[in-house]
Amino acid sequence: MKKTKFILLTAAALSLLMTACGGRGGGDNGGEQTGPIELKNSQYGDFTYGLNEEGNGIVITGYKGADDKVTIPAKIENIAVVEIGEYAFRGRSRERDAPMPGDDITSVVIPDGVRKIGRGAFSDCRNLTDVTLPDTVEEIREVAFRGCTGLQTANIPASLRLMGLNAFYRDGELVNLTIPAEMTAIEWQGWNHFAGCGKLSADVQQRLRDLGYPANFN
Repeated sequence: MKKTKFILLTAAALSLLMTACGGRGGGDNGGEQTGPIELKNSQYGDFTYGLNEEGNGIVITGYKGADDKVTIPAKIENIAVVEIGEYAFRGRSRERDAPMPGDDITSVVIPDGVRKIGRGAFSDCRNLTDVTLPDTVEEIREVAFRGCTGLQTANIPASLRLMGLNAFYRDGELVNLTIPAEMTAIEWQGWNHFAGCGKLSADVQQRLRDLGYPANFN
């Protein structure tokens, strides 16, 4: 009889413990969202955003601010920012075009966790002088920094595997390009990624060739 009472009390205690833990039985899930992500808004401060194609992270889709120095948030709605979307920060390609938010940007800091810089994301940002890319970036898509004619300082992320067509095309003031020593190869999509970047040092040009860069720098 005592043994039966003990078993019943133990079962009741376990039931209460599971209820207190939300019925998970194995403990906390660390706050991770197990169901589909549903966004509450589409704008955060000066940034517009949405979900990436995989539906598991935030993509920055546009910039509405006036600050010349831009720091992109690492999380929005407590969801990691994983991508800078197509033409999100673009400037105007010709003087007679309508002004764009990217016209006045001078520097951009992109947070850890971003994996992709989309097509034309910073194209024609003529006043952009330096950009810091985190080592989580795996893809810099086509024309991502094309026509950033004032860009002087940039870096190749350690995890980069793909460089899109004309990614830094016509960035004639680019003189400081940091490339990780441990990097051994890049997949070059298309051609002329650094054409017009003739101010890069001979050592940097050779390093890019060693990584498979297929074109010239002039």
